[in-house]
Amino acid sequence: MRFKQFWELAEVYTAPLNIFLILLGATYAHFQYDVGLNLPFVIYTLTILMFHLAVNIFNNYMDYRNASDEHAYKEKTNIIGRDHLSLTVVRRYFIFFMTLATMLGFILIQMTSYWLLFPGILGFYVGLFYSAGPRPLNSLPIAETVTALASGYFVPLVALYVLITPSSIQFTAGLAAQFLVVCLPLVLMMFNNLLANNTCDLAEDIVNNRKTLVYYIEKARAVKLLKISFIVSFLLFPLLVLLGWVPWPVLFLGLLLPYAMRKLQPYFSKQNKKTTFPIVLKTMSIVMVGYPCLFLLGLFLF
Repeated sequence: MRFKQFWELAEVYTAPLNIFLILLGATYAHFQYDVGLNLPFVIYTLTILMFHLAVNIFNNYMDYRNASDEHAYKEKTNIIGRDHLSLTVVRRYFIFFMTLATMLGFILIQMTSYWLLFPGILGFYVGLFYSAGPRPLNSLPIAETVTALASGYFVPLVALYVLITPSSIQFTAGLAAQFLVVCLPLVLMMFNNLLANNTCDLAEDIVNNRKTLVYYIEKARAVKLLKISFIVSFLLFPLLVLLGWVPWPVLFLGLLLPYAMRKLQPYFSKQNKKTTFPIVLKTMSIVMVGYPCLFLLGLFLF
């Protein structure tokens, strides 16, 4: 398998997103509790990256296996069929990265706490059964919500847990609930990403018997929901600053709401995977990248 093929099969270009998710947990830990990085945090970061690659390979494999022959998805869209990749080789790549992620995960648990088994099991379930099983998550109306919470909240939450565990700080339900509000802009952006993707893929999903949220609420309502979700995510930033849960530079993101809504106008008018969906991804990156980075900047200014 050529590197270019692996790059697309594992969707390596999406891996850096995990760094920004983890960065939010790390910056929040330092801002609220004055704790720094440690070795378990490094192990956790590597675990997430390896797991991310494994899941992407698995999802492409399962999408290829489950795709209907009624359209050209297998031959023209999926990298496995388009480049005639060996399914045996694809499975071996998946097993390699999944084994590596599992081993790192167990090392992390030994270094921190067995409580991490629970988010670990949840993460493995969401990652693997997103596209596998008799009723994969990507064929259900809860796919957007479950995946957004798993990625936008639980990934940075575990980073926070790993960093404060060696200290005397007690990890409580109240602490986790407050951090959920802090992570809500990321959760909403992950939700928007999947909602926009499924809106563009509605016709293809129907052929493949995937009944996502968009199938039930229809395209027009899905677009309105995405618009509301974008507005709420940007309006959260002034509230979080006022509450003292995030540093003041994050406030600048709230000022970018008019710019974001203008950028999204082409998508609001027409939902197309090739032409307007990338606009949603670029606009989403304002929050996904800007939020953790401005949070980090705020640490240096305090």
